[in-house]
Amino acid sequence: MQSRNLDYCLQVVEQAVRHGNIHVPEFLQLFARKGSRVVTFLVGVLQPLISAFTKPGGVVLDPFCGSGSTLVAARDLDRNYIGIELDPEHHGTASRRLAGS
Repeated sequence: MQSRNLDYCLQVVEQAVRHGNIHVPEFLQLFARKGSRVVTFLVGVLQPLISAFTKPGGVVLDPFCGSGSTLVAARDLDRNYIGIELDPEHHGTASRRLAGS
């Protein structure tokens, strides 16, 4: 089941790239690494995945939320969200993004 979900996620992203919703260089940036963390997730990449696997009013959990891109995408799609981040700098960034500043 988990493999089928991953395949579906990849198909959603592939279609977004094909239809011009995601530019390939930005998509490849998802895999740029700084230490062991993914540096940036684009909200536009995350929204199709959140839409595909959750319903409005549902909850999105990101246990390693970093700068909060997943939480911003969830908020923008009318989902509730829970983010967990141990790094105070990343926590501050995520909090500011969610506050809209």
